[in-house]
Amino acid sequence: MQELMTDQRRSINACKYGAGFFGGKFLPFHRGHLDCILRCASECEKLFVVLMHNDEEERRILSDYSGCFPERSLSAHVRELALRAELAPFENITVLSYDCRPANERAARESKHPWFYECQDMVKLMGHFDVAYSSEPEYSANFQRFYPWAAPVVLDEQRNRYPISATAIRSMPFYEAYGHLPREYQKLVNKKVLFTGTESCGKSTLVRKLAAALGTSFTEEQGKLACERVGLPSPGAEQYPQFVCAQVMADAEAVKRANMVALCDTDAIVTEFYLNVLEGRGSLPVAREVARINEWDLVFFVEPTVPWVDDGLRTSPLQAQREAQARMLRVVYENLGYELITLDGDYRQNYERALYEIQKLLGYHFDDGKEQGNGPDVESE
Repeated sequence: MQELMTDQRRSINACKYGAGFFGGKFLPFHRGHLDCILRCASECEKLFVVLMHNDEEERRILSDYSGCFPERSLSAHVRELALRAELAPFENITVLSYDCRPANERAARESKHPWFYECQDMVKLMGHFDVAYSSEPEYSANFQRFYPWAAPVVLDEQRNRYPISATAIRSMPFYEAYGHLPREYQKLVNKKVLFTGTESCGKSTLVRKLAAALGTSFTEEQGKLACERVGLPSPGAEQYPQFVCAQVMADAEAVKRANMVALCDTDAIVTEFYLNVLEGRGSLPVAREVARINEWDLVFFVEPTVPWVDDGLRTSPLQAQREAQARMLRVVYENLGYELITLDGDYRQNYERALYEIQKLLGYHFDDGKEQGNGPDVESE
């Protein structure tokens, strides 16, 4: 009797399908895709989600691209990372990446249907599957032709549940597109803004204010935190590589937590600069390598135009000395090819200029210096 009840429970809980297939470009992967995938996974014992990419075709699609959505975040690699990270909690979902180009080119050379070899490869990748899902009704005929054993199922073809498309998202301002992306994809497309400058220029306070205004994450200067812990302007030259590494890790975590943009206080170049100023040492190879690979969406250089504040650790109170150090630091960035936005006003002017530039980066529209749409108003420059 107990065995019969167990068999009945298995029958009740059995999925509608054994294996299912859901493929697409995911250019980009959005919440509508995610909803469809989770619904499919709810009726399959195993669901294969296949990222079907073709660099040449995607270059054509993006050839006239001018949206605020970062084009580098539409790469097949980033899309695959987003799919894998978002779907990792679901054990019955397997994400695969498939380059369509070789199969498409072979089919074109032989005057065959564009899907001919592609569909053969799908079967090699996944084995037998019972259902082929799509949100495009015109795909059903091809599914029936190339996968005659699998049920063709069209999901939400009118897009009533999530009235959005990848094409529409690509044409949106970044701040508008952002809300349509799953959280793991958001983490990969968040923008990163650097604030740099010499001591007591007001950048740390500025970063905190902007982070509060934008509701986002920020990092503190890791070298400064270490100095505060020991109560010294510099704890020794041997500590500076650690400052660089700690800053990189703090920035990476801030980007993951960010709401569209992470604000980063100081970078490896400043760390190397103060190794020279405070410890009399030359270059810091790890700092230069980090600077080489770091990608910033904006870089603000904050000039020492606000009053010097003695916090017990700062060493350059004279204005001439502050300005000389700022010039030296600026030259380092310029020699490395950085494009700098200079903030050289008082506290309010620097705040308003920086907020304006960041909102512009996020795709907000301005008219005579005033924003039209969401977010706080800012004054013109």
